[in-house]
Amino acid sequence: MSLLTQLLQPSALNVADERYWRMGSIGSTAYSGVHVSPETALMSSAVWACTRLISESVATMPAIMYRRLADGGKERATNHPLYTVLHDDPNEIQTAFIFKRTMMVHALLYGGGYARITPGPRGPVDSLQPIHPDDITTEALPGGGIRYMVRGEDGVRRPVNAEDVFHLPGLSLNGVDGLSLVQYARESIGLALAAEGYSAKFYSQNARPSGILKHPNKLSPEAAQRVKESWEAAHAGLQNAHRVAVLEEGLEWIQTGMTNQDAELIAQLDWSAADIARFFNVPLHMIQLMTKSTSWGSGIEEMGIEFVVFTLLPWVKNWEELITKKLILAPQAYFCEFLLDNMMRGKLQDRYNAYATARNWGWLSANDVRRLENMNPIEGGDQYLRPVNTVDMTTPELPPMQRTPTVTPTEGHYHLLLHEAASRVVRKEIAAMSKAAKRTADAPDTWAREVAEFYEAHGAFVAETLRIGRSAADAYAAEQSRALQEHGAGIMEDWETRRAGDLIALALGGVDA
Repeated sequence: MSLLTQLLQPSALNVADERYWRMGSIGSTAYSGVHVSPETALMSSAVWACTRLISESVATMPAIMYRRLADGGKERATNHPLYTVLHDDPNEIQTAFIFKRTMMVHALLYGGGYARITPGPRGPVDSLQPIHPDDITTEALPGGGIRYMVRGEDGVRRPVNAEDVFHLPGLSLNGVDGLSLVQYARESIGLALAAEGYSAKFYSQNARPSGILKHPNKLSPEAAQRVKESWEAAHAGLQNAHRVAVLEEGLEWIQTGMTNQDAELIAQLDWSAADIARFFNVPLHMIQLMTKSTSWGSGIEEMGIEFVVFTLLPWVKNWEELITKKLILAPQAYFCEFLLDNMMRGKLQDRYNAYATARNWGWLSANDVRRLENMNPIEGGDQYLRPVNTVDMTTPELPPMQRTPTVTPTEGHYHLLLHEAASRVVRKEIAAMSKAAKRTADAPDTWAREVAEFYEAHGAFVAETLRIGRSAADAYAAEQSRALQEHGAGIMEDWETRRAGDLIALALGGVDA
């Protein structure tokens, strides 16, 4: 029987042994007999290495908020509330690195990373609170759209609107729920865990130090037991490896070497690691498996750049587009980018040659180059060179190009941020009341009750998001509730512009709490 056949039999490994396996809350049993879940999968060195590599690589990339400039350029929007949330402080417990790493681990192993969007002093997105994937499910709504059911500390699942959850999905079949890599790679991971467990059992319990015992006669049960106990005491376990045994009663020692199964075990461990890396799309050399280190390009540097392009970049684009869709309320003015420059940088000589070309041909200034190399700008370093052989020599010399001056925050900028907050409040109302109208279409007597229940709690959200007094926010919510109960959902057609304007005026009025 080959090693592979043994591994695929449940009896090849005691899967209930708690020293090796911890049963996760989500998972299933592979054909190898090993329970595979996101938790147990991390006990495979290949899964651990791939998960850590991708999650920490994405987490090290700073997420930067930018303001779009009129000339098509950009500048860092450090005064935007989201800048601090994404770059430094997503919530009261985690740093930006830990938050992004946690979200990536959830997305890689469970199929999706989730975070609750909470308003507060910093605006509509004051914090992003991670939600464990075990505690959240997606629910399709009858009229289209989705909402999430989130389990609280009391174990009860409660509905949360889609606009209040930041969802980072992995590869998906329906475009909403990500696929769990652990489930789809269950057999490969299970085989790797079984091989590692088989190897550990072999070295801890093996009583065959490269040979066998042969007796010329039939042993009595007592004699056989005595020989067995003596042999195991002398040779079982790593601490007794290669010790000399004392033979008695005509026992004969027959020397043996490494079997084909032993050699196959070593090859199986390498093959399993490579197969798991294939699921994660990670080059083998980046998880310390060097047997095929030249399979991606001609050298380690090129393979590192390809890892960024083919493995990390899709995740980065996923983050950037979701941040724009779920967190930024004025995408025409702001956007978010992850900085990949440091991970894409080549050798020092290659970079300097490229800088020299860009500098001489006029599309980079000295300060542009210094910023790329993480150096401070110098006086006069914003001038661009003009190659003399690219224009007619009779053409008058053009003045040096100047960078677009930095735009400073203005009252209009503050008004734009306020418009973001007001729009979020109104969109939340429209989404909630539209769903309520569909639910109560056949039961009009329940419409007034659902409207009243929503707006009873909505005042607190309005006050928190717009940073206005609670009494003014409650008065606004009461007026909205009254209008909906009297005239129905049809009055919401122009709310996104009209009521957002009313909220801005309310906030600018400076009403005290």
